Amino acid sequence: MKLATVTVTGPDRPGIIATTTTTLFENGVNIVSLDEKVVNGIFSMVLAADVSKTDFENLKKDLRRDAKKLDLDIRANLHDTREKKNLAILVTREPLCLEEIVKNCRSGKIRAEPVVVIGNRPDLKDFAKKLKIPFHLADGTNKEERERKTVALLKRYNADFIALARHMQILSPEFVARYEGRVINIHPSLLPAFPGARPYDQALEAGVEIVGVTAHFVTTDLDRGPVICQDSFRIRKSDSIDKIRERGQQLEAKVLTRACELYSKDKLYMQWGKVHFR
Repeated sequence: MKLATVTVTGPDRPGIIATTTTTLFENGVNIVSLDEKVVNGIFSMVLAADVSKTDFENLKKDLRRDAKKLDLDIRANLHDTREKKNLAILVTREPLCLEEIVKNCRSGKIRAEPVVVIGNRPDLKDFAKKLKIPFHLADGTNKEERERKTVALLKRYNADFIALARHMQILSPEFVARYEGRVINIHPSLLPAFPGARPYDQALEAGVEIVGVTAHFVTTDLDRGPVICQDSFRIRKSDSIDKIRERGQQLEAKVLTRACELYSKDKLYMQWGKVHFR
């Protein structure tokens, strides 16, 4: 069996499922599983498909036609393909995760091309320039305007998946629905403990001896998305909060890189709110 994942996202309207599944049928695709939902007017569907008897390039051409017709984002990716995915990196002002991801993309550990860095602040513009990656500022007076700019950039750079490299901005349900199963975040705690703001401070105040970081898929539940991978370190009695943050930030970069590697090599996917490993 030759498997592929087909994702369909965009504004909900009649005929999306019928049009897409008809195209798959006409191309000899056998649908293995299908997960679809509508959140705040945004339709999303993920299909696992057997494409053993399919001309895959022709399938992608026909799906691009459907995407244009219905104003959707439709993608078809073969499992275990050697093709690089396009990776968009969303940032705020901390450079460590960004630097580590780019280094591992260029070494081949992450099978992806970092095509764009999008910031909700301009702090890392010069850093992205140093890394020779286009930087764009997605600013605005409100969340809707900022996310509209972000979505336009993700389309422009044809991003296959998104890494939140300490992107300090809560994403709207509409944005999450549009890119469900394609957005990876790093959170500085061993989730489900200490979600939200100031997790290292929370851990120190709680007196825990072991803290860590969690890479997870983003869902509409803040810091509650399905866990991809985690790591931890032991707090020494002499550690200050600054020292804990320093050690934590180094671990964040390592774990986020690991999650991006797994996703880029089609070693995992999210379906029905769970992470499945291949």
